[in-house]
Amino acid sequence: MVRCAIVEDEPLAQQLLEKYVSRVSSLELTATFDDAIIAFDQLPNLRPDVIFLDINLPEMSGMEFLRAYPLPHPAVVMTTANPAHALDGFEFGVTDYLLKPITFERFLKAVGRVRDKISSHSPAATEPLPLSNPSSATDGKGEFFYFKTDKKLEQIILDDIVFVESLGDYVKVFMADRYFVSLLTMKKLAETLPSDRFLRIHRSCLVQLSHIKMLEGNTVHTSTGHQLILGPNYRDFVKDTLKKRLMN
Repeated sequence: MVRCAIVEDEPLAQQLLEKYVSRVSSLELTATFDDAIIAFDQLPNLRPDVIFLDINLPEMSGMEFLRAYPLPHPAVVMTTANPAHALDGFEFGVTDYLLKPITFERFLKAVGRVRDKISSHSPAATEPLPLSNPSSATDGKGEFFYFKTDKKLEQIILDDIVFVESLGDYVKVFMADRYFVSLLTMKKLAETLPSDRFLRIHRSCLVQLSHIKMLEGNTVHTSTGHQLILGPNYRDFVKDTLKKRLMN
C-alpha cells in the first residue's frame, strides 16, 4: 500500500482528494490536515509515502512547509490553482503537481509518478515459482503458481486472479474474496502469466480477460466490481483484443 497524507485547507478540494484516494485500492489515506503547522508537527511520525500538499495554505505556505520539512521527505504532489507555482515546486524535488480543478485521470497520472519514485528505492523482487507450464496446458484449468507472501510460499490458482496492480517492486494481487501483496515486479509477472489470458490495461495494471465484465469508455469493470482506468498507451490494444470476441 502507498500511504497518503493530504494537507489542504479548502473543504471541497480536501473532499475530492479523499474521494480519489479511496477509489484507488493501492492507496491508503493515513491523515488529512487543513492546518500546515499541525501537519508539519505530526506527519514525520505518520511516515506517509506521499503528501498531497496545497501551495496556498494559511500561516505556512506549501513552499515554506517544504523548506522546513526534514530530509529526506516523502514524495510530494503539490496542488494549486495557479500553474505558475509549479516551477517553484520542482526546485524542491516535488514529484508532480495537480492543477485545480483536479480530474481523476490527472490524479492517477500523479499516482503513477509517485509509484515510480517509490520503486526506485524498493528492495529487489522475488519471482513466482511455477509448478505447471502454462503454455502446455489445454484449457488453463487448475494451473497455479506459488507467490511469496509474508515469508511463506502460497499456492494461487490462476483462475482466481482477477487483476494485479503494481506497487513498484511489489504487486497487489486481487481475487474475488481477498488480496495479497507479493515481492515481485509487474514486468516479471506479465512475462510469466499466459498472455492469452491476462491483459495489460495500464503500465501498472494487469487484468484476467475472463474477469472483464464491461468496457465503458476508458474504464474497465471487473467481475468484483472494481473500476480500472485504461492507460493511454494500452487503449487501442485492449479494445482490439475485446473486439475479437465481439458478437455482431
